[in-house]
Amino acid sequence: MSQIIEWDSLTAKPGEYVSGMVKVAEYSHRGEISIPVLIVNGEEDGPCLWLNGAVHGDELNGPMAMRNLLPKIDPKKLKGAIIATPISNPLAFQARQKNTPQDSLDLDMQFPGDQKGMLSQRLAYQLFEKIKQYATHLIDFHTLGTPFDAKPYTVFKRVPVAKEEVCAVAEEMARAFGGTSHCLVDLGGKTNELPGNILGFLDVQCLAHGIPAFMAEIGVGGLIQNEMVNFGEYGILKVLKTLEMYSEEAEGIQPIEYPDPLTITARKFIYTDKGGLAIDNAPSGS
Repeated sequence: MSQIIEWDSLTAKPGEYVSGMVKVAEYSHRGEISIPVLIVNGEEDGPCLWLNGAVHGDELNGPMAMRNLLPKIDPKKLKGAIIATPISNPLAFQARQKNTPQDSLDLDMQFPGDQKGMLSQRLAYQLFEKIKQYATHLIDFHTLGTPFDAKPYTVFKRVPVAKEEVCAVAEEMARAFGGTSHCLVDLGGKTNELPGNILGFLDVQCLAHGIPAFMAEIGVGGLIQNEMVNFGEYGILKVLKTLEMYSEEAEGIQPIEYPDPLTITARKFIYTDKGGLAIDNAPSGS
């Protein structure tokens, strides 16, 4: 993508790394609501990989992976560009909770957003308009919730309104990223997802707009887990290599590979009719 990338006051020329804050909305007292943006703009043409994090405010490992890795990327050796929005829901992030506290909405169910809608819908609109303008590929970082435990895994989707080749590239990216398992969710069938606006997911809307995208689930919420942060950095590098954007190593990143990852095509939520305490007899990753 050897072109100038602009977002409000941020400008990244080819061969530059820039970072700063971008206004996305306003509080009732007219104060600015801003998000951090990191851009590495390579000197050579190539894809634009968008990295998004903390769409749920308690998911910290992905944002830390972006913060650590992007300053290490040499723009002179990068083909294309990397744009990172590590904290895409600053309100939920500040409140240390999943959903936007001002309207109780899940930001990851509001895409492509609404310029005249509720606050979360406006945040989604501002973010998605820029993603559509520049991104050719996207990694959407998540974790499980704070009460849980998990090994890293990816989720890639089949979306009826998306082209088959776009979904295929998303799967290739997900498998390159790595993890203990790779989950295929076919939105053309019974998904067994939790209730909500599934079509409003960021990765689903990207796929529908021709942008290969997948979810990287690394660790648990509410914590900064150094192993998961490192795994996220390593996974990004592997995706960059798969997209033929960057083949260099990065200082301080330990390779983590999980042999023989599973492909999961269905899941089921287990509930109980009686009260009590649940005892976990199945370790994470088993």
